[in-house]
Amino acid sequence: MAQDVATLKAEIISALDILPPESLRLLREFVAFLRSQVRQPAPQERVVKLGGLWDGYTFTEEEITAARREAWAGLGEGFDA
Repeated sequence: MAQDVATLKAEIISALDILPPESLRLLREFVAFLRSQVRQPAPQERVVKLGGLWDGYTFTEEEITAARREAWAGLGEGFDA
């Protein structure tokens, strides 16, 4: 199958040499149309597993709350509501 695609592409490219400029412009528009019809696969979500990252650490609820407060403290500064 890969050989068939390579052969087909080579045939198309060699045919371009004999086409007049107006036909090349039409071909470019047709290729743009064909591209618009092709569905691109949705990007795969990358899953990062963090298992064991925090092994050996313990955090209290107060420490987590303080870290969240610090992280979000500057959010919204400089915006007029």
